Amino acid sequence: MVKRKKGQPPIFEMKEQCPDAIGISGSTCEINGDMFNRWKLPIPPPEQRLRRIGSRQRNLQDQSLFFRLPAEIRRMIYLELMVRSQNIADAIGIGGSSVCRHSDGFPQEPDYDLCQDWRSEVARNEKNPKINGVEWLRSCQIGYEEALEVLYKTNVFAMSRALDTPFLMSRLLSLRCASFITSMDISFPVSIFWPGFDDNDWMTTYAAFFDLFLETFLGVHRLRLELQMGPYEYLAERFNHDRLRMFLLPLEKLSQSREWTQLQLCVPKTWRSHFGKSKEMMPCQARWALTETIWSYPW
Repeated sequence: MVKRKKGQPPIFEMKEQCPDAIGISGSTCEINGDMFNRWKLPIPPPEQRLRRIGSRQRNLQDQSLFFRLPAEIRRMIYLELMVRSQNIADAIGIGGSSVCRHSDGFPQEPDYDLCQDWRSEVARNEKNPKINGVEWLRSCQIGYEEALEVLYKTNVFAMSRALDTPFLMSRLLSLRCASFITSMDISFPVSIFWPGFDDNDWMTTYAAFFDLFLETFLGVHRLRLELQMGPYEYLAERFNHDRLRMFLLPLEKLSQSREWTQLQLCVPKTWRSHFGKSKEMMPCQARWALTETIWSYPW
């Protein structure tokens, strides 16, 4: 690991945080576009996103022994097959897939959590049949309809190191699937206190990010947001509590939008006292919990 020179701020890649990034701006999307065109996100047509479960003709599978089982037994099987997926990949076709079998909820430290990387289980020679569990959705229409809700409602959807992934989800998923999601764990870089970045651009994307939960992810009632920030001592010159209160306003709006089972803001250890002080000065921020992480930028 190369050590950073004293006084030199870490460098973040912020291209995924720009309002004009692929998938964030509508102008970067193309209905039924070319999946190999890296300048446009291919998205399904509106009528496909609005299609409801049961709108397609389906075979009732009367001859299938599996579908003769009671619905409660079938649900138990779906839970065993699909629960605890820690990546959105197989559901919406982005990236790779991994599965966590060690935790029912949020990882205590996502950037160091073994569940985040399926290779760690492979290295320990652990067999993991759930990696391909969502292939069941390809079996038949009735199997798809029964298992889809289990997949989305019972897993924590964990996203890390970028702010654009929830935007991609909102454009690729059907509105019904998006509304099924109940738990999210999202980690992303924060540039508002960093020199050299356009605050207005970043705050535009940041505000739109919270709008997604008010417009698309209506079923989310467990949410943790982990902020990736450099050490306070390197960013202190740009910090002030007025700027921090402005940063917290979208979170306040979100916290008032529904009843939460769990709503957390997770900040690096060197920032906790500063966020805690602002939280105490804003009684309206009482509905979310402040936690800390040992995360730091890997320079």
